[in-house]
Amino acid sequence: MIELLEPLKRYDWGGERASLYGIDLAIQEAQGDPARLAEIEQGLFEVLQSTAPLPAKEYACRQLALMGSAACVPALSGLLANPELLDRALFALQAIPDTAAANALRESLNTATGVARIGIVNALGERRDKDALPALNALASDPDPALAGAVASALRKIGVA
Repeated sequence: MIELLEPLKRYDWGGERASLYGIDLAIQEAQGDPARLAEIEQGLFEVLQSTAPLPAKEYACRQLALMGSAACVPALSGLLANPELLDRALFALQAIPDTAAANALRESLNTATGVARIGIVNALGERRDKDALPALNALASDPDPALAGAVASALRKIGVA
């Protein structure tokens, strides 16, 4: 698997997208094989923690949204402070069905500000995370109209507004 991920560590805009096809295929072929999926996941989140170019990290986030587990949540949570990868990390965290992803989003809500906080609120709404209700209700009357609007939308998605 390591040799399969080497091209990803160098992937950049305008690069040879065909080099990523092997990773796509490996993920498809690993369905139903938890050990193989865990190996691929490990490789993808190592890319996130490396000095790989932004497009490589975006690709890794997209793949983790499709097949990630609790194991990659810390790496994805670490990207929430990175404005260039915030959206991709949120996309992955909201898609990962494990409760670790929801827990990470709720914890990040306490320290995030601005656009990141709004994105986290939106992700919690997309997850329909009822455990986020106390935190969301506390933000419902925030003076920032964008945040208050995101909270209202999230509450509607969760089914309480």
